[in-house]
Amino acid sequence: MLTISITTAVFLLALGCVMSARPSIDWIGYQWFVYNDQNIAPGPNNWSSNNVWVDQDNRLHLKLSYSSTTNGWTCAELYTRKKFSFGTYRWFVEGAIDKFDPNVILGLFNYGGADYINEIDIEVAKWGATKPNAANMGFTVYPNVFNISKPIQLVKRVPSNGTYTTHQFTWTSDKVSFLVQDGFMESPDQNILYSYQTPNTFASAVPYTSAPLYMNLWLMEGRAPINGKEMEIIIHDFKYIKA
Repeated sequence: MLTISITTAVFLLALGCVMSARPSIDWIGYQWFVYNDQNIAPGPNNWSSNNVWVDQDNRLHLKLSYSSTTNGWTCAELYTRKKFSFGTYRWFVEGAIDKFDPNVILGLFNYGGADYINEIDIEVAKWGATKPNAANMGFTVYPNVFNISKPIQLVKRVPSNGTYTTHQFTWTSDKVSFLVQDGFMESPDQNILYSYQTPNTFASAVPYTSAPLYMNLWLMEGRAPINGKEMEIIIHDFKYIKA
């Protein structure tokens, strides 16, 4: 018989209440819960479900909005009900990744609810850097057990020729690989802007826990965009191929 502790039961009940309280949307065959919360991480930021919507062409929109009523900014975040595991995760993103405001971050990642373990991140971000050639993308793999190994954390300059890019990570039991391509590419061999694979020495630390998938558009430390402008990113499609 399966048994769980009282602490675990309370946590699961609380998690279920939070999920049921948040609005949700259906997109590309999955149910996504949308943040509508105040002053919470990352950032911390304020989050509005009005900043997430699907248009008539089934494209997902994420927006940073400014409210003249509250004199404040709101961000966008959503996550799946489904928990994903080993496989290939592929996003088709509209938005100039080399022209982000220094305080704006786009995150594409899995997250199980515990920080610094069992997480794989793709982030378009300059982390406040204002130099024209500043690194604009980050790639992180957190180990499966806290402190079993240092996380893999890479910050790179990934220039793009336009506003369409393909972002991918492939997760197996012994490695994680990342890929960024110029344009919307179905083949992983075309228009490669950046690729990386975790080393063999990291194999025993690779995440193994299934987790929901997240996407967010947010502000570093809750700071306003330096350019003072609202921003919108469009995800044309997402594909998951189970390993």
